[in-house]
Amino acid sequence: MQHVAALDAGNITKIGVGIIIALIVIGIVLSLIITAIVGRIIIAVIIVLAAVFVWQQRSSIEHKINTKNCDLTFFGMHLDPPDSLKKHCG
Repeated sequence: MQHVAALDAGNITKIGVGIIIALIVIGIVLSLIITAIVGRIIIAVIIVLAAVFVWQQRSSIEHKINTKNCDLTFFGMHLDPPDSLKKHCG
């Protein structure tokens, strides 16, 4: 069985911000392509909802790290806890 490396919890903030920026850029590009106002509104709502969901996931990871909870997942992917938390995960 092949071993897949888990994400590191320390990188989640960077990944979350990167995803939010990418979503904003995609939304801007799509809004330039789609000229109908309804299309722009739909894109804006989708982008805002996706950004809120990513932010919620990132906040959940931060909360679990602060409460020393070792069960870290980001969109269903297991994360390795940061070194400061590993000693509590015995």
